[in-house]
Amino acid sequence: MPVSLIISLPAALSAALIAASSAAAPPFETSEDGHLRVATMKAAGESRGIAHAGAPFPSEPDWQNDIRRQVGALQIADMNGDGLNDLVVGIFRSNSFPPYDDWHDLIYYNTGTELEASPSWIADDEIHTGDLAIGDINGDGFFDVFAISGGSAFSPVRIYFGSQSGPSTSPGWLSSPPRSGWATSGILFDADNDGDLDAVTTNQGISPNPFRPMHFFRNDGSGLETSPSWLSAEESIQNGLSAADYDGDGLLDIGVAKWVNFESGLYRNDGGTLQATPIWTTGDDGTDKGAAWGDFDGNGWPDLVIGHDEPTRKYANDAGVLTLDWESDAPFYSPQEVKAADVDHDGDLDLGEVHFADGRTHIYLNEGGQLAIQPSWTYDASTVANAIAFGDINGDGRTDLAVGYSGDVSIRVFYGLAPKCAADLDGDGAIDGDDFFDYLDAFAADELSICDLDADADCDADDFFGYLDLFAQGCD
Repeated sequence: MPVSLIISLPAALSAALIAASSAAAPPFETSEDGHLRVATMKAAGESRGIAHAGAPFPSEPDWQNDIRRQVGALQIADMNGDGLNDLVVGIFRSNSFPPYDDWHDLIYYNTGTELEASPSWIADDEIHTGDLAIGDINGDGFFDVFAISGGSAFSPVRIYFGSQSGPSTSPGWLSSPPRSGWATSGILFDADNDGDLDAVTTNQGISPNPFRPMHFFRNDGSGLETSPSWLSAEESIQNGLSAADYDGDGLLDIGVAKWVNFESGLYRNDGGTLQATPIWTTGDDGTDKGAAWGDFDGNGWPDLVIGHDEPTRKYANDAGVLTLDWESDAPFYSPQEVKAADVDHDGDLDLGEVHFADGRTHIYLNEGGQLAIQPSWTYDASTVANAIAFGDINGDGRTDLAVGYSGDVSIRVFYGLAPKCAADLDGDGAIDGDDFFDYLDAFAADELSICDLDADADCDADDFFGYLDLFAQGCD
């Protein structure tokens, strides 16, 4: 597989410099935060899925769009109250080449069992959106879109307020931070347990001062304050955050991923207000992007995953004490987002991630409280990957996967698969005489791939009676 060239760029790299150099340059993509550039050298036909045993998704997408965009964020939620999950899409603007000519945010509404072919909701504004959060911010019973805006234009964070027919296409709220900056990610969460959603954004600037603090916007019951009432003490470059009660005191705390020269860490919630300095850090000032909490080992305490450059890491939580206990063994690292979800519906949390430089999406399945070290499922796209979201889109009760890219196919959706029924040999969803006689034929022909159920390299009575047991059990 031809590996893309990845280059770290200073936040100050100007549009004029790229425009001057791109005339003779091959096509390249720039990440949503402006820090990474990839010369895209894969052919369009190289996208492929790599599934291993037990993988919950197919090797090829079930739905995809065909519009050239840079998708920076995805959220799956019912935005118009019809009981069907829709796909909310944040589009970012960058100095990629060839340039992109459209960056309106979008919503693909659900037609019943799949997303519409073309988005029927298009934002009026054409701004840089690097992240999205969905929630009822003003308490009117409708989902709102919290668009984490930024880019080199320093566009303010905005809210598209929801209604019975879906969100307004124009923002009804704009942030007014004490100093202009580039918001990179954000979340909605109830920080003070008063029943409404507050917000935190991570931020950066542009040289000569590329560093900014994080911002907290409190909700007074009717909506968010426009100017943040809390700023982190440290000014840095952050990108990726997640909320969970890490210490069991009933208040949600914040895990934050930070860029080069800063240590990702944890900001504790003290009585409804975040502490200005982290109570814990990773001790590593590498290139981190993306954070996700989840109780992967089932001990009742949320663990913290950080999208690290070499490699993605999980810190196990034991009664409020975080310890590094897992690292992925993927073939390449350039994480953009990490998300936790029970994708195989076995009662524990699995992990998904997308990588910018090589375009790969990985799923790590959880078996008995331990994440697989190597990816359990991979989709290797010919374009760079930016965003990931989980939710039930086709209405079958299983978790589906949406991935956002930069390129002509900018969104791919994979429907969750039901576990394979071992006795259903012909795959028609029912166990009947056809399956039984298929097994007898395989047993007589010594076809190990079918009849060797106990994997001891032969077909014997143990396998035969094992199949009879599976046949009697049926499929769920």
